[in-house]
Amino acid sequence: MIRAAAGLVFGSALVLGVIGLSVGNAEAVAVQFMSQCNGTDNVGGQAVACDVTITNTLDVAATTSSSSLTVKECHGAANAELTCTTTTTPFSGLTTTVTQCNGSGSGGGGTVTCTVHIVNTITDTSTPTSATINQCNGSGGGGGTEPTVVCTPIGSTTDATITQCNDSGAGGGGTMRVTCTVLPSTESAALPITINQCNGSGNGGGATVTCTVSVANIIISPTPETTPVTTPVTTPVTTPVTTPVTTPVTTPVTTPVTTPVSRPVTTPVSALTSPTLPASSIASGASISNTSYGIEAIAIVRTGTTSTTVGTGLAATGTPGLHLLLASALLTGLGAALVITARVRNRQH
Repeated sequence: MIRAAAGLVFGSALVLGVIGLSVGNAEAVAVQFMSQCNGTDNVGGQAVACDVTITNTLDVAATTSSSSLTVKECHGAANAELTCTTTTTPFSGLTTTVTQCNGSGSGGGGTVTCTVHIVNTITDTSTPTSATINQCNGSGGGGGTEPTVVCTPIGSTTDATITQCNDSGAGGGGTMRVTCTVLPSTESAALPITINQCNGSGNGGGATVTCTVSVANIIISPTPETTPVTTPVTTPVTTPVTTPVTTPVTTPVTTPVTTPVSRPVTTPVSALTSPTLPASSIASGASISNTSYGIEAIAIVRTGTTSTTVGTGLAATGTPGLHLLLASALLTGLGAALVITARVRNRQH
């Protein structure tokens, strides 16, 4: 919706005015309107030719906009080469309204030739529709060879996007003196455009009006806002594995201490006797006779308070005495007390 307008001026000079345009639910963005070649060259035999090219860029969501306006304006004698000037004006807003070539070229034999081309690039989700048109109504009157009006298409929509060539070429004259065309055009609710040109012009006898309009809306789908997805980073929890430390149990090895048991060694009596004496003689206590003197030895073993006679010996040569000594040594090693008595005996057989 247009919120305010300022100073619409008709005249030959280019006039730019600033207004506010509400875009969707956003704050109003700055827009401008332009007015050019209106109410000029109405003396007979004069010509006017004006061209406007506008490019608008709008991001609806961001409410950012810009436009570029190129204007060519020519004046001179009809059916002759005209003097032209061209200007290009950038604008940090939108150019949405064009008013051009209205009430001009109405002198006898005058010519009016004007064009408007608009290209809108809109970042939005809207869908453009065919532009509404109101043109060539009440034109081509005053006589002349039919058809005096050739318009494509014929339209009569009130408050249309494109309004041109109405009530023009009404001074009579030649055939097809009003030729106006709306090239395939669209309109968008995101960026409404209004074009008003060549209305009430070329009304002198033999004057001609030729005007053209095109409006293109290029829609670019906005890039969807992507909500960043944060993937949680899971830090693995490491459970420490405790290896049990097994303290070896040392079973003490007990080495049995064997206390040697001392058993008395009993020396047979026969060992104490002379090999020359039979053991039965000692055991029976028989007397041993010898023709010579001999030594009779008696071996007594003492253990504690007990005395035991273990044998006797008699030897003429002393050999059995040696046996007794050996036996006494053995018994002494076993802890027994040995008492040896000897006597000299002189026995006769």
